[in-house]
Amino acid sequence: MPLAVRLARIWKPLIALMALVGVATTLWIGGFGAHAAPTRYPGRAIQLAPADMEALIFVWASGTPAIQRVAQTTCVRAALSSRQCAAIGAAVRHGWLDLMARDPAALGHVGVAPNPRGRADALGELGARLTAITGARSGALLPVTRQAYAQITSPAWIQSAVAPPSGNVRAPLPRGIVLVWATSFSQSPLPNGLNPTTSAYVALPDAYLKFANWGQITSIPAIYQPYYAPSGTQTHWSVSVMTPDLTHRDLNVLVTDVGPWNEDDNWWDPDSTSATLPASCPVATTTRPGATANRLVNGICPNGRNLRRVYYYLLYQHGGLPFFQASAYAPSGGFNDTTAWPTDLNRYCSEASAASFNSDNLACTPGTGTYNQTNGAWDRSGLYDQSVSNQASIDLSPAVDKALGWTYPASGLVQVVVGTLP
Repeated sequence: MPLAVRLARIWKPLIALMALVGVATTLWIGGFGAHAAPTRYPGRAIQLAPADMEALIFVWASGTPAIQRVAQTTCVRAALSSRQCAAIGAAVRHGWLDLMARDPAALGHVGVAPNPRGRADALGELGARLTAITGARSGALLPVTRQAYAQITSPAWIQSAVAPPSGNVRAPLPRGIVLVWATSFSQSPLPNGLNPTTSAYVALPDAYLKFANWGQITSIPAIYQPYYAPSGTQTHWSVSVMTPDLTHRDLNVLVTDVGPWNEDDNWWDPDSTSATLPASCPVATTTRPGATANRLVNGICPNGRNLRRVYYYLLYQHGGLPFFQASAYAPSGGFNDTTAWPTDLNRYCSEASAASFNSDNLACTPGTGTYNQTNGAWDRSGLYDQSVSNQASIDLSPAVDKALGWTYPASGLVQVVVGTLP
């Protein structure tokens, strides 16, 4: 999912917590610690690619009990001991934080240029740690992890295994409540006197929610202010987060940041259904012919209700008003106005989930893993032309993880009540 968010990162509190990750004012993670030198194993270290890192995070750093059981089974399949598997989980959390510190762009941090060398170093050190832990069985770790990842991201498996509320089949959730993937982050500073460690807060991929909750109303275009700041002052938009079996929950959690990925995907809102721009929509006179011919792009201007904005930002420069201004903006991916319009995403299917090369297909049409050539709209200034790797739709603070019974930082499946958002 974003991906505006330029607050200072904190480092020492992360080390103290044993792992934290964020976007912009945030550190997005799934867990890690300080840069301790890895134990060496006399052999060739496991070579990790970004896709391997994400699979490791979602299999070995999960707070979802059903996924934890899959990890245990994966251990047996790889002929590893329970002690080795616990060490793998700790190493993956450590490596996740290390990667965020060295190359935050690799995990969705907006506003920073990629650091390929730092990324390679972080992945290399994690590979060495995992090799030291697994020893002669190191060659089996990635294959069984990939198999486990394919299993836990299968809609059929999620339907049957992730603690259905009743019976053996998950009943459809009420409108406004969605089952999505989540990862963890920490943020500082925070509004309303919140504490980075002990307060509950979340990040969603909609910058206007953040601006409204911070009282930064002028950062929201005037045509959106009636939806995000109806009183013209600071708001308190929040969501409730629950485990799939409803045994743990954190209610009315404030949205304080943008993430996990892009900045303009209010994925809980509907698409435009009109092929005609509202008369009040500020469109540049230099608009290219045909640039407003698609109903998805026309949704940039609300027409009585807030509409999903991601399609516009996939094609056009994020330069404010008027919309559709001509420029040399060339976003990454395969979409192009008038020749290759964006794909119509399901409501509740985040762009990050659709574009991720680890697409889970949970709320999305199966096969959307090639969405925009696995690129997202979060690369606003052309600094981060790379594929989306994290399919999460929300990021949770340490306190929310704790409320859910998760070991921070963690990944996993959660139910989110989004029906009250603009």
